[in-house]
Amino acid sequence: MSGKETFLFAKWSVEVHRRSFRRSVSIYLYPNKPIKVIASKSTTQKVIVDFLMAKKDWIEKNFEKFSEIAEKFPEKRIKAYENFPFMGKERKLKVVITLHKKTFVSVTDENLLLHIPRNDWSANSLIEEHPTALKEIRHFYKREAVSFLSERVLYWSEQMNLKPSQVKFREQRTRWGSCSSKKIINLNWRLIVFTQEIIDYVIVHELAHLQHMNHSDRFWSLVEKYVANYKDIMKSLKESQYLVEFLSENQ
Repeated sequence: MSGKETFLFAKWSVEVHRRSFRRSVSIYLYPNKPIKVIASKSTTQKVIVDFLMAKKDWIEKNFEKFSEIAEKFPEKRIKAYENFPFMGKERKLKVVITLHKKTFVSVTDENLLLHIPRNDWSANSLIEEHPTALKEIRHFYKREAVSFLSERVLYWSEQMNLKPSQVKFREQRTRWGSCSSKKIINLNWRLIVFTQEIIDYVIVHELAHLQHMNHSDRFWSLVEKYVANYKDIMKSLKESQYLVEFLSENQ
């Protein structure tokens, strides 16, 4: 059983989620959401508030960071001529009226094209009001990602002579890839937002784990053998990681 209660701490709303057998108090912060606190059923509000007070500076810094990120990476809107990143390039969203019976998305060098059936569209229609627009955009990105990432895994597997037992595509919130002891590689399909250089680095990184299941000097030497500027790419990926947020399922 679990419960939820809310209260105001300083200038922030707090949600307390009670858990049976929980021994400690934990805090989770998310953009545009209340502070989430996980605590046991017996933990008093005073203990929680004291814990928040001890973490107040940390909370303040993180919410300031969220504000900076929101300013740098504004939320994407499903509207005409909004920019959407694909393969490292911003492309403007445009509507194309189609004779097909279903909505679908395609891409050109300059545009992301949302094809809407003629019977579903009128001169007064707004893209943002189209019921399946975002769903179809996500579907397009995922489809293109599985195809392109699969090709790059095959290419780098041959170059490195390291072959995974299986490749899976997931929507991981905080990880771009992973490699299991069973030689299964997981790739975050939202990588398709980034340049091929970044995509290749992540793939080489995970393939290198097939030989070194750690981040030892030998592991990084192997990565560097195939991606000489991997440190610069890691920095670029970290700086642009929030570009993928519009593809989150909860958006």
